[in-house]
Amino acid sequence: MTRSRFLGASMFTILVFALVTSLVVTLSADVGDVTVTAKPESFAGQCPVTIKFTGTIQVLSYPMSFNYQWERSDGAKGQVRVVHVPNAKTKTVTVVDYWKVGSKGQHLEVWEKLRVNCGNTHIVAGPASSSINCR
Repeated sequence: MTRSRFLGASMFTILVFALVTSLVVTLSADVGDVTVTAKPESFAGQCPVTIKFTGTIQVLSYPMSFNYQWERSDGAKGQVRVVHVPNAKTKTVTVVDYWKVGSKGQHLEVWEKLRVNCGNTHIVAGPASSSINCR
C-alpha cells in the first residue's frame, strides 16, 4: 500500500469515528435532568394513605420520544409508557404515579424510582420516599 493510500484510509477511519461519536453524543442529549418527589414525605394518621410520586423530565431536543417506568420499594414495576415531544413548546414533561398503601398499626418507609430511556441514555432518578405511620 502506498503512503498516500494509507493516509487516505486513515483519514477515512478518523472521519467515520468522528461522525459516529458525534451521533452518540447527539442521541444521548435528548433528555436532561430527571427528578422525583413524594407527597407527603411523612404521614401519620388513618390508613390507607395515597402517596403521590411526581417525576419531572427535562427535554433538550425536538422532536423526540422517550419511555419511562416507575419502580416501587415493594418490587412492583409500572407499565412502560412512551412520551412523544413534537416541538420546543415542551421544555419539561411531568409524570405522576399514585400509591395507596398502609393499614392500621403499620409503620412503613416506601419509595419509588423513575427509569427514563431515550436512545443511548438510561437514567434512574430517585428514590423519592415517604415515611408512613398508620393509626
